[in-house]
Amino acid sequence: MARYRCIMEYDGENYSGFQIQPNAVTIQEITEKALSVLFGCDTKITASGRTDSGVSAKAQVIHFDAQTDIPDNKIPYCLQQILPDDISILTCDKVNDDFHARFDAKAKTYSYKILLTNINRPLYKKYYQYPYKINIDLLYQALDKIKGTHNFKAFMSSGSDITNFERTIYDISHLQNKDCITIRITANGFLYNMVRIIIGTSLDIARGKLDISVLDKMFETGDRSFGGSTAPAHPLTLEEVFY
Repeated sequence: MARYRCIMEYDGENYSGFQIQPNAVTIQEITEKALSVLFGCDTKITASGRTDSGVSAKAQVIHFDAQTDIPDNKIPYCLQQILPDDISILTCDKVNDDFHARFDAKAKTYSYKILLTNINRPLYKKYYQYPYKINIDLLYQALDKIKGTHNFKAFMSSGSDITNFERTIYDISHLQNKDCITIRITANGFLYNMVRIIIGTSLDIARGKLDISVLDKMFETGDRSFGGSTAPAHPLTLEEVFY
């Protein structure tokens, strides 16, 4: 029996998130079924973290244990014949038995794409089409204020059993090309819907719906009601996991 580490890419649009759950089709379920077919026995995977319904990934990291004669660099090609087109194993290699995709992860980067127009753009379906006029400088000021170590409880949706809400955001960068903005957030961990609440609240500040001072209130109180909207899931992508 050997341990394998894989990097996955998937489009989350047609799935109810990564983690297996009853009465729903998930990335984990489909991937484990494919691996079980390939190896001829029940095979379970562990990911760096779960992505929510509709969220995609360019570089999700997983590990699994298997006994097989298939060379590790051939496993992605074999799985390509079994997995659907919207899920792919990009790389696979043997690692030490103590490697853990979740517990060994030090940081992650997510990206979020925003389209600032109310004109239909068919090729930008993965963007959050935001039709309101915003102050770009204020948007970037809000995002900059969120960087650092804080109590992010107010940036978490209900439905999680997490009790430690302190996280450190190492960097928030943004790339703007005309009406398109890509925001990248790197942190040591993320709470449930944290990125989407950061984006939604920052946009509400940038359009004048909220004052930027609400960010301090959110950090001080942990009260979600001070925050803004939760941005939709489909423009969110897990870009990289750091070990």
